[in-house]
Amino acid sequence: MGTTMQNVLVCQTGGWVGDMVLLTPALRALKHAYPESNLVLLLRPLVTGLMEMHPYVDTCIVDTRTDGRLGALTGLVRRIRADAFDVAVVLHPTSFRNALLPFLARVPIRVGTNVSGRGMLLTASCKDDTSVHEVHRYLRVLRLLDIADVPDVLEFWHTDADREMIQALLHAEGVSLTDRLIALNLGTTWRTKQWDIANFAEVIQQIVGQIPNARVVLTGSSAETTLAAALPTSRPAINLVGKTSILQLGALLERCEVCLTCDSGPMHIAAAVGTPTVALFGPTDPVRHKPYGAGHTVVEKPVVCRPCYKRICSRQDTPHLCMTKIDPAEVVEALKTKLY
Repeated sequence: MGTTMQNVLVCQTGGWVGDMVLLTPALRALKHAYPESNLVLLLRPLVTGLMEMHPYVDTCIVDTRTDGRLGALTGLVRRIRADAFDVAVVLHPTSFRNALLPFLARVPIRVGTNVSGRGMLLTASCKDDTSVHEVHRYLRVLRLLDIADVPDVLEFWHTDADREMIQALLHAEGVSLTDRLIALNLGTTWRTKQWDIANFAEVIQQIVGQIPNARVVLTGSSAETTLAAALPTSRPAINLVGKTSILQLGALLERCEVCLTCDSGPMHIAAAVGTPTVALFGPTDPVRHKPYGAGHTVVEKPVVCRPCYKRICSRQDTPHLCMTKIDPAEVVEALKTKLY
C-alpha cells in the first residue's frame, strides 16, 4: 500500500491501561510502516496521560463519549474531518462508534474487524477472532493494510527519571540491593476478577517466611488503598499503593523479581517490562488476556461457567467459585518456582 500515508488515525476507546499496553505492537508496526506519518490515537480520558507519552503516538484525540449526545459526536467528526486523515485503523474490537466516526468524517481508507455490523462502515474488514491473544487480535487488522509478520514484543515507556523516583521510594523504605522484591498487585477493575485479601495475606506470610531476603511490595492505584488497608498489619509489606504514577509503576515492577496479580492493567505492565508474573484468572480467558510473552504462569481452575466475562457473579450457591478455588499454597509454590 506504499508509505505515503501522512495522517493515520487509530481508534481504540476501550479505555483500560492493559488495552493500551497490548496495543503497542500494533502502534509500533504502523509507525514503522509509515515512518513519516502523523499517528493520532482516538481514546478515552482515563488513558490520555499515559498515551500522550507513548513513543509511537504523535497526538491524542479524546472521546469524552457523553453517549446519546449528538453534539459530542458531531464535534468529533468535525475534528477528524479537519485533520484530513488518509487512513483510519479501527482497533477497538467491538465498538460501532469507533467505525462510525471515521465513516462520517469521510476518511478514505477505513479498516477493522467486521463485528457489530461495522462492515458497512469500513472500506476493508476481516472477521474477528477471539481465539487468539488480544495482541494478535489487533495485529490481524493491520494485514488489511499489507502490514504483516511484525514483532509482537511488548514495551513500556517509563523513563530513567521514573526509575530514579522508584529507587528513592524504595531507599526510603529501607530496601537494600540484596533484597528480593516481590510485587503483589492487589486490585483489579472487576469484583469478579478479585482474589480474597485473606489469601494475599497468607501468601505474604509464607513467602517472607520461606525466601531469604524476600520483601513484598504492594502495588496499585489510589483506588486500591482500602484493599491494602485491609491487610493485617502483622504481614510485613512495603505499601506503595497509590504512591506511584502509572509510568513509575512500570519502573517499580521492573525492579521486582516476580509479580503476583489478578487479571489487570499492572499485570500487562509487568509483562511489558520483562518481570515474570504469576497471574490468577477467573472470569476472563487467559488465551486472550494472559500476560504476554515467555516466563509467566497462569493459575486458573476448571469451573464450568468460566470464562463468563461478567462483572457480577451469577452463581447463587458458590459465588466467585473460579477465584475462591485458587489456593494460596499453590500460588506460593508458583512464586517460589520463579524465585529459585
